[in-house]
Amino acid sequence: MRHIKIQQMRYFVAVYEERSITAAAHRVNATQSGVSMQIRDFEDGIGHKLFERTSTGVTPTKVGDQIYIRCNRVLLEVDQLAADVEAHTDQLYGTVRAGIMPTFAKSILAPTLIEFAGEHPFVDVRIIEGYSETLTAKVAQGDLDFAVVPGGELPIGVRSTHVDTDLEILVQNRKDTKGDPDPIHLTTSPPLNLVLPGPGNARRPRIDRYLSNMCQSKHSILELDSMMATFDLLYWGGYASVLPGCLCLPSIEDPRLKLSPLLDPVLQVDYLLIEPTAKARSKAVSAFADSLCAQINKWCQFGRDTYSRD
Repeated sequence: MRHIKIQQMRYFVAVYEERSITAAAHRVNATQSGVSMQIRDFEDGIGHKLFERTSTGVTPTKVGDQIYIRCNRVLLEVDQLAADVEAHTDQLYGTVRAGIMPTFAKSILAPTLIEFAGEHPFVDVRIIEGYSETLTAKVAQGDLDFAVVPGGELPIGVRSTHVDTDLEILVQNRKDTKGDPDPIHLTTSPPLNLVLPGPGNARRPRIDRYLSNMCQSKHSILELDSMMATFDLLYWGGYASVLPGCLCLPSIEDPRLKLSPLLDPVLQVDYLLIEPTAKARSKAVSAFADSLCAQINKWCQFGRDTYSRD
């Protein structure tokens, strides 16, 4: 085995995960010919063919599958080494690129940013808001350092850590509940006009199964991938929605809204912190991720305390 370069490993991992030299070149900000040359040199150094080339892209060989696993380990160690060196400085510097769902953008993000900016004024935080499908793709492409998304299937090149488990809440305008002080049970409720996110949201399949298997009524569904518009409809009345506790529990004292947890049977959502498999977090990224997750944990625990059956 000849001398192998770290850059060759990074290019190989990009091609493996994208299944395309063109897409990999875009991802690593290099030319297609440059990536092709580096992959050929890498294969020569390894002494094995790592991809089968076709007109539609590339397919890893069995050796390529094994090398991918090893390369991820090596690249993670290299990034961790850089992070360890950075950790010896007294002040945090750098940039954090985080992906946030609308669930957190409304209720979790502001206190996190205020606290973090006060503690780490030299860190530039860049936030992308989007639903899980978009955020997961950006993490896989290396455009984000991390994102927090609902639990679901993850693509190659993305690893996850469980953050917390949240309750799903039926949210209605109080005018529509005719002043009933008791929680509304979605399973036995008469037909409702429900506003739900589209299929690109990882929560949607679980909500659909709940409506299909547990509810006596057939509810009308309006697909709307806008949290601001969803709340506008709730405030106007005539519509209800199923929302995570982290999003709506900060509004528990809002006199316009009625919150009813889905407890019989329970419907929950798991939150995952996802990040690139072969990239270690910098100290700044770790600090911001910890601050964000602490806020999520706070509101998930508030939901458990508020609606405990004990």
